[in-house]
Amino acid sequence: MTRLHSAPYRAAVALLALGFAASGASAANLTIENLKNTTEGRAPLSEAELESARPMPGKEVSPEELQEMQQRFRALNPNILDLQAGPDKQGSLVKGVPEKVDDPSAAAPYWSTGRLTFRDSDGVPSACSAQFVESASVILTAAHCVMDEKTGKWFSNFVFQRAYNDGETAQTVGWRCVSLFDAFHTPAPNYAYDYAFILADGKDDEKPLAMTTGTPASTALTAIGYPANFGNSQFLYKVDGEWAAVSGGVVTMKGNPMRSGNSGGAWFTDFKVGGGAGENRVISLNSHHLKGNTEDENGPLFTADTNLLLAHVADAKCLD
Repeated sequence: MTRLHSAPYRAAVALLALGFAASGASAANLTIENLKNTTEGRAPLSEAELESARPMPGKEVSPEELQEMQQRFRALNPNILDLQAGPDKQGSLVKGVPEKVDDPSAAAPYWSTGRLTFRDSDGVPSACSAQFVESASVILTAAHCVMDEKTGKWFSNFVFQRAYNDGETAQTVGWRCVSLFDAFHTPAPNYAYDYAFILADGKDDEKPLAMTTGTPASTALTAIGYPANFGNSQFLYKVDGEWAAVSGGVVTMKGNPMRSGNSGGAWFTDFKVGGGAGENRVISLNSHHLKGNTEDENGPLFTADTNLLLAHVADAKCLD
């Protein structure tokens, strides 16, 4: 088991978890897979390719496919319970109306978010959403933004443009290595493990975002991303919604209609523009949705295993 960064880090994680449901013990049969940035056969992305990268198509699943994924998660995590948001926790926000963020570089939490561009397994320049988290050099995104979940083939040439805004960016970093769990694609795709961490070759110029595990104590959630159906993936958007259920390692966010290019964008609990300690905690991310559903999005439940994978990358063990 990977040890977390330090005693202060462990204490911070414990304090953040106090208001959240238990996330369960670490699963016993997960394997970490790593990709190191070595000399690659493909040329780096050009400026033109960065600008014209296609938004990564949104992931859709049938109810039967989702149920099968959830069953495999439960087999690995028998102590993690399914939960429904109770009527006493219903939010009063106006939900499901994405709003453009005019200047992502101006305030937390937007300034640590950005656009992740890469070549997919076919060499096609593509783009997702991502953010610096916890460690100043670690980037969180969806696993399907770094690997093809059907073939297990890694993507390449990752570039993170922090606070990207219609071709302008506050900071650009490359990558050293990336890690995810094998359960994301073995024995079949499983979006309950649709998260990955990238070790960047530079540090966040701003304070990175804090993550937390388990289920939010209140239903209100705010999601961010660079969706194709709002702003053509050139602008950061945010949308207020609420979590409705946690089932088999999958969290459902009601009122999140962002699609394609939004994958990997964070879901925040205790959201506040310019917020400080204890606010803007990352609880999940844009992952997938049910076929035919244009209003809601699903994301992976962050657990103790998520913290272990984060620590693995923050300690640069993805380079081993």
